Amino acid sequence: MVAGALVAAITLMVGGVASAGNILPKVGTATPPSSPSGTLRIVGSGDVDHLDTCCAYYTTTYELMRMVSRQLVSYRAGYTAADQGVPVPDIATYKVSPNGLNYTFTIKQGVMWDTPTGPRQVTSTDEENGIKRLCNPVQGAPPIAYWTGSIQGMASYCKAFEALKMPSDPASQVTAIKTFMATHQVSGISTPNPKTVVFTLIHPSSTFLNVMALPMSSPVPVEILNYVPASATEAQNFISDGPYTITSYTPNVSYTLARNPYWKQSTDPIRHQYFDNVSITMGESPTTVQQQLENGQADMEWDTTVPTAQVPGLVATHNPGFAADFFGGITYLVFDMKSNADHGALKKASVRQALQYCVNKQHLVQVTGGPAINQPINQILPPAMSIGYKKINPYPSPGSRGNPSKCKAMLKAAGYPHGLKLTLAYANNPPMPAQAVALQADMAKGGVTLKLNEQPTQGAYFDFLETPSNHPKWDLAFGAWFPDWTGNGAATYFSPLFDGRGYAAGSTDYGDYNNATVNKYIDAAENTSSLSVAAKYWAKADAYIMTKDPGWVPLLNQALPQYIGSNVEHPIYVPFIGGFDPTNLWVK
Repeated sequence: MVAGALVAAITLMVGGVASAGNILPKVGTATPPSSPSGTLRIVGSGDVDHLDTCCAYYTTTYELMRMVSRQLVSYRAGYTAADQGVPVPDIATYKVSPNGLNYTFTIKQGVMWDTPTGPRQVTSTDEENGIKRLCNPVQGAPPIAYWTGSIQGMASYCKAFEALKMPSDPASQVTAIKTFMATHQVSGISTPNPKTVVFTLIHPSSTFLNVMALPMSSPVPVEILNYVPASATEAQNFISDGPYTITSYTPNVSYTLARNPYWKQSTDPIRHQYFDNVSITMGESPTTVQQQLENGQADMEWDTTVPTAQVPGLVATHNPGFAADFFGGITYLVFDMKSNADHGALKKASVRQALQYCVNKQHLVQVTGGPAINQPINQILPPAMSIGYKKINPYPSPGSRGNPSKCKAMLKAAGYPHGLKLTLAYANNPPMPAQAVALQADMAKGGVTLKLNEQPTQGAYFDFLETPSNHPKWDLAFGAWFPDWTGNGAATYFSPLFDGRGYAAGSTDYGDYNNATVNKYIDAAENTSSLSVAAKYWAKADAYIMTKDPGWVPLLNQALPQYIGSNVEHPIYVPFIGGFDPTNLWVK
């Protein structure tokens, strides 16, 4: 096991505001129920991205997966550094070889699937299937580089799988996928017996256990291979090994979960089964959700947050249900590195450095819900990334309000005495419209004229940015990102947002940033099992990007404002799922 001390990003909370600015409700000391009872009521807006572990990548989906799926390793619910960012055994115990290349997992006896024909032990083959299925050509794992970049033979296996010519009808697709998986192996995965799976890595890694804690690394029962990945048919036949099982599902309308009778508390040190049922209702507006939570009609929220306009009042009155955890969310302004505006001005590092002074971050704090859920940030890594975070501020200004005069002077020195004309892309979803108007006004003071390019929805907006052919249509754009894990999560920023070597359609490196020095630091940080060595290179990458070749203007360290119902006992906020853990709370 990789050893190393993690510095706490947040402190233990018993209500109130922590030193890092977090607001969390009291956990309480009430005795948990001795047996399951009642119904946990969850209300919210939209649905999960995919009801399939192969490609589950929304925080909303993680909230559901916490109840119905388990991983080899996962995270405890709690407020200590170890709870927040260090994976612990879940369905398996593990050993790491002295050279850091071999991870041997032994699956516990009694970890069961709730298959249609009855309970069945989770096996090493199930885990192998789960990993091999990640790069299926129908709907693969979005951050597939986490696995192809670490497990021996995974990259070549996935290259062949993704190139598989797929028939059009679902039955033939299932056959093609099953045949490929049965006839192609990943050299770095072996299953010497039904309870043991061994992963051989390309290089030592400081993040492999974090990768294996992702829901996407979950085992997959052989029965699920009979369905097209992420299909509507598969969603109606989800098989659970968690404390709850899905008994009914109407897309975008509702879920009903019931106790999984085959789940055993003795095998699960992380979750509990405090309810008979869980009811999830979708299609509600954020305002309606908030009303139901405050009047006791609901217990938790789903796929939404506290309406921005209500945040200051809840904070001012110290409302006990309000929560805001700065676990690594960031809002930033990304540069289109292919922009040809003003004769390719943004291709010059000196111009991108000048624009750092044109932004009034305090103005953005005000229009984004206030300081309870937003803090100005001046670098890539937020404080929650305690491995690699080293506070820097290369472009200081009084109160983080910018310096328009300096912006003008630096643009003049870069060859733009009359300023710039740029196009800003943003989504027509709060708070982006207000942010766009604020940025437009503040940049004008520094000599930058912004033309606004509004996209109709958040989904359409990010699709717009991820389409390479749209580069001529924007020069600046708002980005929003939350890490895949905290503490040791620097890789979840730099690899997907700055490593341009794999840039293609769908890339979250929206501006096509690609710098050889930064890539070298990313490789050095990822190719070591030493947290201290990795931290050094993540800090180098952060400093280099900000000072030598800016890819962004970092804007806000952002919390997700949430609310917990007054009937809930023992609510614990888990950054990994971006909300309260439904398997570690109960109702009065």
